[in-house]
Amino acid sequence: MDVLVNATTLVKGGGVQVATSFIVEAERAAADDIVWHYALSAEVDRELQALGVRPANSVVYEASPAKNKAQRRALLAREAELSPDVVFTVFGPAFVRFESPHLMGVGNGWVTHSTLAAFRSLGFPVRSAKAFLAAIYKGLWVRHADRWVVEAENSRQGLINRLRLGADKITVVPNVCGSIFREAAVEDAVLPAANEPVRLLYLAAWYGHKNIQSIPKVAAELKQLAPQRKITFVITVPDDEPALPGLLKEATRLGVSDYIENVGRVPFADIVTLYESCHACFMPSLLETFSANYPEAMATGRPLIASDFDFSRSICRDTATYFDASSPRAAAEAIAGLLDSPARWQASIDRGRSLVDALPSPRGKYEAYEDLIRKTAG
Repeated sequence: MDVLVNATTLVKGGGVQVATSFIVEAERAAADDIVWHYALSAEVDRELQALGVRPANSVVYEASPAKNKAQRRALLAREAELSPDVVFTVFGPAFVRFESPHLMGVGNGWVTHSTLAAFRSLGFPVRSAKAFLAAIYKGLWVRHADRWVVEAENSRQGLINRLRLGADKITVVPNVCGSIFREAAVEDAVLPAANEPVRLLYLAAWYGHKNIQSIPKVAAELKQLAPQRKITFVITVPDDEPALPGLLKEATRLGVSDYIENVGRVPFADIVTLYESCHACFMPSLLETFSANYPEAMATGRPLIASDFDFSRSICRDTATYFDASSPRAAAEAIAGLLDSPARWQASIDRGRSLVDALPSPRGKYEAYEDLIRKTAG
């Protein structure tokens, strides 16, 4: 059986990690009756190289088919050349109509379960309107598949209710953290004393709904609420991100530049070390499906401070300290409260490790995907 794995639209964020993890597991499994062919974005190829994985039968597409018609034609030409039994798009939409049976992963919360709060995070009404129209456009493209796989039940219900897709064609396969996190055996983070520095990690690419733009205001509230604490928000925004200068300017205006450290884009192979360098994880996101950052924090023994939404509670349950993401003051109080409670700090770590142990392993997730690929071929 020939399978074309399509990861051409993944250029940043968690989707790159999911595709990388799947390909690593596929290469390890080496199923006797499957010949894998990979259509990769430059970003996924870069992550695989950093891990020392160089799969055969792979073609790198320098631009995403989302906005490049030449790349769409090239992808369809690749399919015609291979005549695969299945095309597996890791995260859609693919923006092409494949002739082969098509299994599509869907992790776009704007399409499946977006909220008013998420749209408001984009700022001006024109931007919100464009995002709304983009969600409709992408939703129409998502329909062009034969089966779908999602990471959470809220996404499944969104495909059923919003796109009117058949429930029997949609499967939930929960997200996991990569093998490197389970194998690293990172020691639990020790609660810093009142006079010791605190590093809070937010591992995220820049999207409006990630709410990175709220961090300077949260830092300003912390400066007033806990002036004795030396707190640093560690963010991972690429240096060429157009929104970064505005964030840094806002931090300067509020007098909290020293509260923010941007380490830029971090290769997947170095992420465990990044978690080890921080004490806890701060996640103010306004919209997620199943961010791998949640289980990654749990697997590395880092307490979570998370925005209070159904999507975060469904994943983190009682492991996280929650806050109202619309209120920088509430976020600051949640952080300060966690730092002042050794019992809550350790409980967050212990519960997180128990919860992540119950999630499927990367190999288990790969096997679930492989099973869906076989069903799609059938």
